[in-house]
Amino acid sequence: MVKPHGASLLLPPRARRASLHQVSRRVGPQALGAGLGLASLMLSAAASATPNPPPSPPKCEPTRAKTSGPPTAHVLAGDQEHYSPLLRLDMDECAKLEVPIYGSFATELSPSVAVDRELNEYQPGVTHRPRFRIGARYNSGLSLAPVQLHAEYEHDLYTGILGDETSLDAGAAFPIDRAGYPSPVPGDHELRKAYLRFSLAQYAHLTAGWQTSHWGLGLLANDGAHGWTPGSASFSNPISGDRVLRGQLATGPLTDLGLMVAVGMDWLDQDLLADDDVLLEGDTARQFVGAIMLGEGHAHGGGAYAAKRRQESPDGRVTDVLAMDLYLRSRVRLGPAWLHLQTEAAYITGTTDLAPTSDFEEHDVRQFGLAARADLDAGLFGSVVDVLYASGDSNFDDEKQTAFKADPNYEMGLLLYRQVIAAQTARTVATAADPNLVGVPADDLDRLPTRGSVTNTLAVFPRLRVRPTAGLELYGGALFAFAAQDPADAFNTRVIGGGSPRNAFGSVSSRMLGTEYDIGIRYRLNVSGAEATLGGEAGVFTPGPAFTQGDGQQLAAMGGARLMLDVRM
Repeated sequence: MVKPHGASLLLPPRARRASLHQVSRRVGPQALGAGLGLASLMLSAAASATPNPPPSPPKCEPTRAKTSGPPTAHVLAGDQEHYSPLLRLDMDECAKLEVPIYGSFATELSPSVAVDRELNEYQPGVTHRPRFRIGARYNSGLSLAPVQLHAEYEHDLYTGILGDETSLDAGAAFPIDRAGYPSPVPGDHELRKAYLRFSLAQYAHLTAGWQTSHWGLGLLANDGAHGWTPGSASFSNPISGDRVLRGQLATGPLTDLGLMVAVGMDWLDQDLLADDDVLLEGDTARQFVGAIMLGEGHAHGGGAYAAKRRQESPDGRVTDVLAMDLYLRSRVRLGPAWLHLQTEAAYITGTTDLAPTSDFEEHDVRQFGLAARADLDAGLFGSVVDVLYASGDSNFDDEKQTAFKADPNYEMGLLLYRQVIAAQTARTVATAADPNLVGVPADDLDRLPTRGSVTNTLAVFPRLRVRPTAGLELYGGALFAFAAQDPADAFNTRVIGGGSPRNAFGSVSSRMLGTEYDIGIRYRLNVSGAEATLGGEAGVFTPGPAFTQGDGQQLAAMGGARLMLDVRM
């Protein structure tokens, strides 16, 4: 129930030093890496300025790796195969001003989900996700060398989840609370970036302002900007993301090892336009962070960060934890294909006053998550395997809180975690507080819902993809999901099971969650650098014994689908 995140210093996992433009184009979670890579390039450019032969002009355009198979986008007009903002100004010495514009729209059909012992169903129906984003970024390039300035602004002028007012069916004994359900969210604006970075060669990089936060695979800190990309076979439709008000100081890359080090401080407060998925309304947090990374510019590398976070709720309850995260990556050539391996491990320890019990006013936090990804890219064909372990917690009355919650934008499939478990845990808030069933409701029940986060699980998600022609990709796979500990509904476990884990239907729990089958298709077009991607995804979830109902029958199979359009210009 307690998970500090958004804590990274945003060191990029695959920074490159080959060209200034490539580095200067890095935004958001790669902001620190942009300054680091640029400093290295400035030194190399100065060293190459020998009288004879004359130096080559600096490369302001990215050097992209050649890939086999059909191109990742179908070029309708122009000679650019990759996205480039239409509004851009290229200046001397690689200085650049760009004004990207981004719009997206998704329509999603979600299944009805039985959520309690009476088999009341949560019925989300059809929802829509519009988003309109504008931005601006300036990089001084080599014009002020050895000093470099980078400024960036990014703003979702409108974002939300629109749909009919969701409800339980007519058999529900008491009204639904929208909090925690995968339900419509009123449209609003969202500031994502407004920061300035000052770099002095490779020795010092000072950054201040509003930034998005991302680290590694996005298991803890996720900026909501790492959705589907060509070759990823990813079933994801990110929204929002971790946004912090940050001040940080960094240095590097240093030595041939590509060493980078950074320290900083983050403020999280919705009134300050800084938020992450851990904060509920009225919560505030601050965190001191430090990171170290090796392998900048190399095929193999990794890094580690630590974040000391203190979070306070409106009623004065305090969570004081330390999050430690290790990220490793490797990229190797296998004949005509490339194999990319990544892993991220996170451990959270500390104490919290949230959700106190009569026996324990304060709880120890001990949470662990481990993610691994293997991506084989052979151009025409490819495969991706994701494995995730997230610790669970079946005992609500002991002295420990051990349920690890991955960031909601770290997605595994379409239905199981985002819809089924999210709806059932949200229903727990109402059942555990029903005055007809309990005396005085426990505190902090609103922190029980997973809100779409993957938790208490061991999941394996292999996928295959094919790109038969330019811009067109088809992909699909099967998600095999188990529970790390017996799933436990707070009310049923305490009242019916006497402390022995019971599921949302009051039945004895099982660790077999079930299997989900997902398929998807994407088609990407490019017109003189502007890019449009049309996609569709569908899935069927077949519940396992973990969802056995009171009559001994398992929850029936359910399906869902979504259509998506993304435009960048």
